[in-house]
Amino acid sequence: MTMNPELTSHQIKPDTTTALAPEWRRALPERILMCLPFTLFFPVGIMYTGILLFYIGLVIAGEWRNKLDNVRGNPLLVPILLLSLVSVVIGLTQEKPPEIAQEFWPGFGHYQTYLFLLPYLSLRSGEWQQKALNIFFVGAVLASTLFVANALHVLPDNTLFHSYVHYLGNKSILLGMLLAIAAGWMLHELRLRKDHRWLRTVVLLYVIAALILLSKTRSASLMFFLMCGLMLMRNFNWSWRSLTLPLLLVVSLYGGWKIAINLPPPQTCVINDAHVAPWEVIKIRTVCTIQQVRDFSEGRKIGDDGMRLEIYKITSGMIAEQAWTGHGIASWMPEYQKRSQGLSSNTMTTPHNDYLLYATELGVAGLFALIGIWLMQLRIAYRMSKSAEISIRNRAMLLAMLTSAMMLGGMFNAILRDGVFGMAFMILLAIPLAGVRRSS
Repeated sequence: MTMNPELTSHQIKPDTTTALAPEWRRALPERILMCLPFTLFFPVGIMYTGILLFYIGLVIAGEWRNKLDNVRGNPLLVPILLLSLVSVVIGLTQEKPPEIAQEFWPGFGHYQTYLFLLPYLSLRSGEWQQKALNIFFVGAVLASTLFVANALHVLPDNTLFHSYVHYLGNKSILLGMLLAIAAGWMLHELRLRKDHRWLRTVVLLYVIAALILLSKTRSASLMFFLMCGLMLMRNFNWSWRSLTLPLLLVVSLYGGWKIAINLPPPQTCVINDAHVAPWEVIKIRTVCTIQQVRDFSEGRKIGDDGMRLEIYKITSGMIAEQAWTGHGIASWMPEYQKRSQGLSSNTMTTPHNDYLLYATELGVAGLFALIGIWLMQLRIAYRMSKSAEISIRNRAMLLAMLTSAMMLGGMFNAILRDGVFGMAFMILLAIPLAGVRRSS
């Protein structure tokens, strides 16, 4: 009896649709997540749409047991849950006066920002992380180009580019921070990779120029210099020659401080009102910052640009009143407004400092829980740097840089109090952290 060759071949041939579909579904969350860094450079609605698509992809992918194992195995899980637990305990035990009744639940939600990192940590490590890094770099180059186009007055003022044309507070600050992080990560990639070094150098300098000259945010520039210092320390060799650069830097900073103090004050310290060349913005911001610090320390009146010093002083007094238990979730704004009557900072909604905010509302436990998460991120980065796998070692510096930037950013902005900052940082943390387990 002979068999039909055509029928036999059809029966033996694997069903490629069935074979490829499971792998395609498993890879769907990674493919969506690696595109999310690009959405950060545009209106926040685009970012949230991308996050929603990621959750849909996570549901389609299935494999819940493996994903839960990945989350349980990540060393960041316990510190994240500890912060949420502290906020729950404070929320259940605090009194809720009428002035915070409407703000309590939004305020409580802000303390759960790190929980949004956990779905990203359920993914496996893989090539998608390097692709996500490259997509983030593309977004940074595009954002730099949009800043340049706006400086040349050729960028249309529409919904998509509105945050590049006008200063929009937190969103505009975030754009500067993203450029700073991208520049720091580009510098790390430049050190690692030997291919296309000239092109990589030119792109890096392009992004740095846009960051310093056009982004109009001081904290972002400080982030970049901190990340450069971190790389310098990582490759530091103790010798008299290697000490020369840090010594020159210290002397230059001291000399610049003395010169800036003695310069005449600018006509305005509000950059939105100063129609000057980009390089003049750096001078105005530097001189204003230094002179405002001097005036505040000597008890003289400060302008609106220096109101953060005013906020920090009053908030520190609030913390001293209830250092251990805090004033309760969503309590900072009404408590601050009681103590700042007649001051220009009376209308502020946050202290522009995560450390002060957490200490004010959650007390010592909340502050330590936040710092504990950041210290754990640094510890994970250190352990990753000792890994036998080169891809893990390469991601270690990315995590260390990003964590240092977050710790610095928390000194000058409420980066976890605002979803614009918080969700963006959770997406960026996924690039180096996904796939990390305690055992490795």
